[in-house]
Amino acid sequence: MPLLKPISGHTSCKGVYRYLTKDGRALASDYLNLDIPEHEGTAFDWAAAMDDTRTRWRNDTPWGGRPCRTYKHYALSPDPKDHVSLDALRELTVAWVREHFGDYEVAIVYHDDNTRHIPHAHVVVNNTNIVTGRRLQDPDPRELKHSLQRMAKERGLSDFDSVEERASVRGRVRPRTPCCARCR
Repeated sequence: MPLLKPISGHTSCKGVYRYLTKDGRALASDYLNLDIPEHEGTAFDWAAAMDDTRTRWRNDTPWGGRPCRTYKHYALSPDPKDHVSLDALRELTVAWVREHFGDYEVAIVYHDDNTRHIPHAHVVVNNTNIVTGRRLQDPDPRELKHSLQRMAKERGLSDFDSVEERASVRGRVRPRTPCCARCR
């Protein structure tokens, strides 16, 4: 049952790039809609590419008196009990990214720098739609999480949705009652 943690960025992507690539701890990287140089051994500065895209579309300026969100950073962590391989995590993460962020620049960096060395993915989504030039609107967090659970289940991994269903059948978890029409 993979966990998904969203984090909003309001600065250049340089800081998140440094954090994700420092000390050579990245196991692997995947990119969507970013032109990667073909030079072997050259580090790809996806942060500069994303910053340049936002500047060209003028999507790096404050909006409504508030600092603009420049990127979304999602930490995707599989259940340790699943013993997910790096290849399986990459396939799941790329499929999830394509489903939700197909028209955005995305950098995915994989780590296993936690105490049990469980691979996890960091997904950085630029705020600019490369087709329309519009800013990224926050996708429905529940839909992002449920689609990830669905994809995990399709791949034979454990998922929260099935755990909640089994628990509710045993009476441990009561179904959530919506408070209003919007929450249905």
